[in-house]
Amino acid sequence: MKTIGRDCLIILAAALILLPHPSQARAVLLLVSSDDPYEMKIAAGFKKSFNSLYDEVNLFGLEDRSRNLGEKLVSEPPRLMVVIGNLAAKTAKQYCAGCPIVYAAANNPEVINLAGANVFGISSLPTPAKVIENLRLAFPDLKKVGLIYQPKYVGKYAAQIQAEANKAGLALNAVAISEMKEIPRVFEQISAKIDLLLLIEDPGVVNDDTLPYLFINSFKKKIPLFVSSEELLKKCGIAGYGHNPEQLGAELANLASDILAAKILPNNIKTASGNLVLNKKIAQMYNYNFSALANAKGITIQ
Repeated sequence: MKTIGRDCLIILAAALILLPHPSQARAVLLLVSSDDPYEMKIAAGFKKSFNSLYDEVNLFGLEDRSRNLGEKLVSEPPRLMVVIGNLAAKTAKQYCAGCPIVYAAANNPEVINLAGANVFGISSLPTPAKVIENLRLAFPDLKKVGLIYQPKYVGKYAAQIQAEANKAGLALNAVAISEMKEIPRVFEQISAKIDLLLLIEDPGVVNDDTLPYLFINSFKKKIPLFVSSEELLKKCGIAGYGHNPEQLGAELANLASDILAAKILPNNIKTASGNLVLNKKIAQMYNYNFSALANAKGITIQ
């Protein structure tokens, strides 16, 4: 009996060693910017696919919560920060730049300098080839496309889109600007020469101040907007590139797991799986009917 009791104790001790210590739960911090449904669905997808322990904090879009959390991160940084959305990414970079960061749904990472050897993420931007492929799918008769951009933010990306457009036989009228105040002049300059305006996530061109102007004036001239993100699609795009948020969360979980396992990655930033998304409500405003092929391959929102 004594031998059996001792064996049981050994097994119990071994089991206790294998159980995670409570402090290990803080090794990974999932930080979500807000309770926006899109971000919450990404978080849900992450949690379904991530098998390690983690803590979760939602900033609810509040800078005060970001600062308060930041003070704790400076003194007690986690082993890995998984961030969803702009505010979460900004918080991680500002207060926990020394620890590995994995991000998703962070628009314009260049603005907050979300880069470095320990920064990994899933880019919201589609590949240039995917942009042109989806453009041709949604608008098979399209010939002339306009693009306004600021080189300091998306210069390389715009050049890649230009190259892909050339391959596809599309005439891309891409105009670089240095200040947002140039947008009305440039828009008037190119609007008579294009059939569609391409809006990519460029903070020097597309933001809450400029978007109403671009949408209203494009609609007046019957120039549809093709956009590069789910957020823009809901606001003004007749069609564009979008993600399944739960799938995006699963991809984020896989990337975080690879980093925890110290796997060698081909590059720090990967492109998420995405789809053509059709905004039928805005299409009706333009009296535009998508082809059967576009309807079959695209995801429709109303």
